[in-house]
Amino acid sequence: MRTLSEWLSWQDTLHFSKIDLGLERVRIVAERLNILKPTFPVITVSGTNGKGSTVAFLHAILTAESYRTGFYTTPHITHYNERIAVAGITASDADICQAFEEIDQARAEISLTAFEFGTLAAMLYFFEQKVEFAILEVGLGGRLDAVNIWDADLALITTIDIDHTDWLGNDREVIGIEKAGIMRSQHPVICGELSPPNSIALTAQQCGADLYQYGQDYHYQVDETAWHWSSSQHSYVNLPLPALCGEYQLQNAALVIAGLLQLSCTTIQTESTAIKKFKSSKFQLSQSSIVQGLQNVQLQGRLQKLTNQPEILLDVAHNPQAAAQLARYLQKNKIKAKTRAIFSILCDKDIDAVMLSMRDVIDEWHLIHLDDPRATPVEDLKSKLEELGIKNSFTGYKDFKHIFSCVKSNSAPLDRVVIFGSFLVVSGILSASLN
Repeated sequence: MRTLSEWLSWQDTLHFSKIDLGLERVRIVAERLNILKPTFPVITVSGTNGKGSTVAFLHAILTAESYRTGFYTTPHITHYNERIAVAGITASDADICQAFEEIDQARAEISLTAFEFGTLAAMLYFFEQKVEFAILEVGLGGRLDAVNIWDADLALITTIDIDHTDWLGNDREVIGIEKAGIMRSQHPVICGELSPPNSIALTAQQCGADLYQYGQDYHYQVDETAWHWSSSQHSYVNLPLPALCGEYQLQNAALVIAGLLQLSCTTIQTESTAIKKFKSSKFQLSQSSIVQGLQNVQLQGRLQKLTNQPEILLDVAHNPQAAAQLARYLQKNKIKAKTRAIFSILCDKDIDAVMLSMRDVIDEWHLIHLDDPRATPVEDLKSKLEELGIKNSFTGYKDFKHIFSCVKSNSAPLDRVVIFGSFLVVSGILSASLN
């Protein structure tokens, strides 16, 4: 019997490419496993930034409504098991290995990527655990992502920005088509993007999905200590600010409220006992559940604070839009002392734009090499900073434990350390800080 680590290492060697977008192979295996038609409603989340936060809000609010939810999200921060959870409890090594074994037997001659293995394992586990809702985060794009083999009873689209250009293109209209591929005819799709590309509405019209957009069909406004959500039929006032920091989290929370409200009044054609419970109870999204969900929501690596003196923040901002959001937060929450960054990023990202977004809020850049085939060499990062007129960058760190120790020990109590860029930076620092 393979261990989880052995399974993951083997999966990386099975398929000719780590990324192979398409639905045919994974759909056949799902049919063989008898998990292609879930007996519970499926909520699918696509977008460029905010997917993980949106999944977290969905889980927190549905849990407050006493629903047993399963969620699948990628990538993980420190442990693979974080990707699959039911009722807030991550799947064990044994659970995941058992699912991998069943998938391997069912696939027979079909080659799968590691992501496809994980996606099938999540849904297989949700069936076994008898969840009442499954929340699936798209890994890449949407239209051809493995999670899209399941019809979304509710589709949520967060933001649209330029990222993964090798796979999705370098135009927001084209990327919008890929993200919108999770829509289904006669089912609600909510777009939380503040300025969505026209391709979102066009795709919804073409496939017959019921589109609801921020600014047209729902709104929110913010006071100093509370915020308010409204549509033509519902309103929730004096909601607490989310436990997740950053004004942009209101955008994600508002998207989730809009989605759950639409799902509650949508007729879904299925034999699902979960849906029957959902419909027969005349479910209305209660303000108390929203409040509880906003207060209890948790997610690693999104403006996560490790310590106060010095203030140490972690954020997986790895594209221009996310970096700009992080910069806005730092500007709004200024400190009088020095701000240092621990940073690295993969070579297929818009590195210049990310650096430019953060240039005015970082006093020192500390660069670390990532152990990944797509890693950007630290000397290249240093050169790019210099080309942008940023001279105060430092290299030469042996590992994450070394860079974290050096930067933290050289920071005064009123200083700030911002750890951002690739997920691998955040996971590396978290592992180093815990050991």
